[in-house]
Amino acid sequence: MSGANASPKGRSHKEMSGANASPAGRSHIQMTTIRAREHFYSPGLPAEYGRHYRAFVRFAKEHAGASVLDVGCGYGAYGRALAEEGRRCFGCDINMEYLKTAAGSGLPVAAVDSMLPFADRTFDSVLLFEVIEHVPRYEALLKEAFRVARRSVLITVPNSEDMALMQANDVTYGHMLSSDHVNFFEAASLRKLLQQYSPDVSVERSDPIYPFWFLGRSLPYYALRLFFRAGLLKARFFSRLYAVARVRED
Repeated sequence: MSGANASPKGRSHKEMSGANASPAGRSHIQMTTIRAREHFYSPGLPAEYGRHYRAFVRFAKEHAGASVLDVGCGYGAYGRALAEEGRRCFGCDINMEYLKTAAGSGLPVAAVDSMLPFADRTFDSVLLFEVIEHVPRYEALLKEAFRVARRSVLITVPNSEDMALMQANDVTYGHMLSSDHVNFFEAASLRKLLQQYSPDVSVERSDPIYPFWFLGRSLPYYALRLFFRAGLLKARFFSRLYAVARVRED
């Protein structure tokens, strides 16, 4: 998640300094500097603790059991946050450098690929936060996640609904600039996928995109924000899907 806030690889000092330049100077850099694909399309980095997405923690607190396996844990930010809330957390990832950071924060970790080194029904809940959009053989990983879960598997993925409408209006979701995304989900396709592993699946669209974000701090900005907060206007686009797949406990 923190990759959305990271500087694109290869950005020069001159380009970086343009963010603090005068409007005229900034415009000059934007008009004369030719940027490459990697300035826009780059792999995301894991969330760092303290900069992690708190909506994921709230989601896990609402639906996860007492023992949690965070698959694709990255730097361990979410496992650490949940451990501070009293959960027993374990992290696993394929990237050893990420795991070193996670282990250094006190999170128990294991290096894994698609096979999880745990017995059946070891954990109350398994988390797959922003993971399966990166994994070509996601079916094998999902099978393993449901095998080791006793109660639930919690999943988040970027939402790819309404792409045709957005494309027709020359806008797109930020996650479409992630170079390492190989799978793209809509609410219906994610639900159908998870129903192969669970008879009880719920998928929610969340993380709305508000039109006032595109306005300067002006009267229209504050008026639109007030209308949305009062419920007089409703968000049309949502950037993420949150899924809960429950496992029978018998």
